[in-house]
Amino acid sequence: MASKYSCGLVQDLLPLYRDNVCGDESRAAVEEHLRECAECSHILEQLNGDKIEQSLSLEAGEVLKKHKKKEKRISAIYGLITAGILLIPVIVCLICNLAIGHALDWFFIVLTSLLVVASVTVVPMLATEMRFIKAVGCFTLSTLLLLFTCCVYTHGDWFLVAAVPVIFGVSLLLMPAVVWQIPLPEPLKNRKTLCVILWDVAWLLIMLAVLCVYVGGDWFWVAAVPVIFGLSVLLMPVIIRQIPLPKPLLNHKALLVMIWDTLWLYGIMFSSAKYGSEFYWHNSLLITTWCLLLPWAVFVIIRYLRLHPLAKMGLVILVTGVFFAIINDAIRLILLPDGATNAPSILEANLFQWTGYPQTDANVRVLTLIGSIVIGVILFFLGIDAGKRKNKEEK
Repeated sequence: MASKYSCGLVQDLLPLYRDNVCGDESRAAVEEHLRECAECSHILEQLNGDKIEQSLSLEAGEVLKKHKKKEKRISAIYGLITAGILLIPVIVCLICNLAIGHALDWFFIVLTSLLVVASVTVVPMLATEMRFIKAVGCFTLSTLLLLFTCCVYTHGDWFLVAAVPVIFGVSLLLMPAVVWQIPLPEPLKNRKTLCVILWDVAWLLIMLAVLCVYVGGDWFWVAAVPVIFGLSVLLMPVIIRQIPLPKPLLNHKALLVMIWDTLWLYGIMFSSAKYGSEFYWHNSLLITTWCLLLPWAVFVIIRYLRLHPLAKMGLVILVTGVFFAIINDAIRLILLPDGATNAPSILEANLFQWTGYPQTDANVRVLTLIGSIVIGVILFFLGIDAGKRKNKEEK
């Protein structure tokens, strides 16, 4: 006998029936249908199996939760035991210090030393959340406290000279792990690498400033600017990808890196100008500017010329060959404008004479110039031809 309720209707009511949240009339209808329909009865059995699985999952969660609480309790007990063990030498040193010296002097050194030990043993065991960050923070603070205690005990003035490098060293090693675990403001969540780099660079500059002041020097900028330049060459390509830029500059990140590095290179000369003569300043400016022509030319060719890669390669080879062929003559002209030198220039090369280093050097530079021009021109025109054929194929 066919049931007066459709299977679709009953199957919609089965979850409510299983959880005992349907009305009496609906319950009676479902039970009447289940007595006559094996398919719906089977579906109800599956639902009951899911319920059992959910129950087992909840029970497993409770077991894990209890196990976690037990581990925390055991860890706290071990932490307290370790703290108690560390208190024994503290009490012994306190008694000996009072009995022998009648003053609490080196006792504080022992106390702060044991605090350093406790920061990497007791703190991780007692902390329930963010153990690593708390351990790093306590270790850094206890180490600084130890340095301060030793500085006071020795009547020194070197605390900052020791403390700042310690902070810089700890940051350099552990800051990447710390910043990945601490909550950051929304604008910085996707710029954690940038935060680490800026933090470390800031402490490096602070360290240089503290050392400069401590020795009574005036060389901070002479040291800081080359450091910034060196770090920029290595890290600026990474930093520029995480800095929010105006829309017109989004496609010119490489150009910004080149400009930034160039400015800091000139900054090195400005910062060290007072340590050199006018001759040094004038010549270093000219030679640096001349040498920068090559990287800038290669950058513009590769980044901004809309040519086939073969044509770009040809231009790079041509420019590089010409640059290295005439660089010696250019520098010689800057350093010795009156031409007082025995070394022949590229204009005095003689491919039929290879006696002595200066003549050989001039001949090699001429061959380099000729070879780069020939290879560069060939590749350039091959690239132009390849570009034309590619455009025809695309059309």
